[in-house]
Amino acid sequence: YPRDKEAGVRYFRHIGIYAFRKHALLDFYRLPMKSLEASEKLEQLRYLEYGKKIKMVETSHAGIGIDTPEDLEKARRML
Repeated sequence: YPRDKEAGVRYFRHIGIYAFRKHALLDFYRLPMKSLEASEKLEQLRYLEYGKKIKMVETSHAGIGIDTPEDLEKARRML
């Protein structure tokens, strides 16, 4: 979280699209949650905390966040 907006740090917005091979998904399931994932509620942090690699791609696409039934209805109206 950018507490000091004048610090000159560049932040990115996260769009979560996940693809796992079967073995990787089973591995993920067996790894216990650690503190970073627990505090931020972002499951991909589990992989990072265990030293695993995650591929990320930068995009200019903003997307539509859908987290609630109301968000879904708003997205339907937009589309």
